[in-house]
Amino acid sequence: MERETGLEPATSSLGSWHSTTELLPLASAIRDATAPLGSAAARQPQHITTGRLPARHGPGRLPAPQAGDYPSVVPYCGVSRRKADSRATIIDVAALAGVSLGTASRALNNRRGVDPALRLKVAEAARSLHYVRAANARKALRESCPILTFILGNRDFLHPMHARLLLGAEHYCEERGYFVVFKRFDYSPGAAVAELKLPALLYEHGIADCLILAGTNYPNLIEATERAGIPYVFFGTNLVGAAPNPGFDQAGSSESAGAVEATGYLIRLGHRRICYIGDISQPWFERRYRAYADTMAEAGLEPLAQTVSLAPDNFQNGFSSAEAVLESGAAITAIFAGSDHIALGAWEQLRRRGLRVPEDISLLGFDDIPEAALTLPPLTTVHVPFLEIGRELARLAIEKAASPRVALPESVLPAELVLRGTTWPCLGSRKTSRANS
Repeated sequence: MERETGLEPATSSLGSWHSTTELLPLASAIRDATAPLGSAAARQPQHITTGRLPARHGPGRLPAPQAGDYPSVVPYCGVSRRKADSRATIIDVAALAGVSLGTASRALNNRRGVDPALRLKVAEAARSLHYVRAANARKALRESCPILTFILGNRDFLHPMHARLLLGAEHYCEERGYFVVFKRFDYSPGAAVAELKLPALLYEHGIADCLILAGTNYPNLIEATERAGIPYVFFGTNLVGAAPNPGFDQAGSSESAGAVEATGYLIRLGHRRICYIGDISQPWFERRYRAYADTMAEAGLEPLAQTVSLAPDNFQNGFSSAEAVLESGAAITAIFAGSDHIALGAWEQLRRRGLRVPEDISLLGFDDIPEAALTLPPLTTVHVPFLEIGRELARLAIEKAASPRVALPESVLPAELVLRGTTWPCLGSRKTSRANS
């Protein structure tokens, strides 16, 4: 539903987790999300955090926690937030020892495979903090620092949609004292569930109170998560395949209603030759196309569409699809694009052919990415409330963590038409001779 590189999932049959090496302020990550893909900003590491972090004391070392040093979105590392009663937690121990939570947990539970020097360092940190290990370590950690894990499946983080989902979830969790761990997970939709191995961090005490499954996901990951006994909620818009429990444990937007509103608006402007562009092999584009086609049929109009992708990148697909439609000789007066990136690609094709937007052809997108308001004229589009969806995912995840066996009704937020400058009443024949020149 947006332009991005690497849209297709990895071809390997096994999942691969991407680890963290550096931390970036979330505000910078959101700013960089809209940077050109080839820019320096777009090449920054993909794991992020918010809040002020203490300076490093040597490679991989973090000092003892200080007031104000507590982020609410953290990668899997020893960053600590202390409760008001100053009771030490395993997170504080890991932070002081400069090790991961998993290493601290294994050392304190006398498990094999821990380097003796690290085991000693963890023990010394626990003594200095007067740490008392609870009989139920998972319960103690959840009481001191509840944690949600935001999983981004098969997508590049540097995209405004996913950045806003995470930002919305982080805001909600920060208000309620939760931490959010962010991880990317690339996997094949055809991988057998038994081969789709979830990482060890999800099984460590207190690390996965609940998962938020975002990005583009498939039923095999959901089944693997269920088999592991880990509570989860998911971004319903981008699930490819049948939901295991339709109508529950998910959040999304009313994209079909938004597509109906967009198509109806173009019809009310007098447009009769409206072309839809979007690859309907992807379910979000298919749902929007069905809403468009039904609205056209109800108005007694013939749907016109380019529904087979001509490029893996959405911008390029919009560019090439608009070229194919114009070369066919179709006398279109408006384009309804399945995403803003498709709309921007189509717009570039129109510009190169000397066709003006909206004077010659009206153009309408979907998603309302930041670039949509910055074009000249600004792009008319359907606004999807990604920040609010992120908050709803966090709300559902917190409720799911408290009651893992309770199915929570899905949350559907409205997708609404935003009128800007790229749509105009149909003025009769368009300069189609320009399109074929």
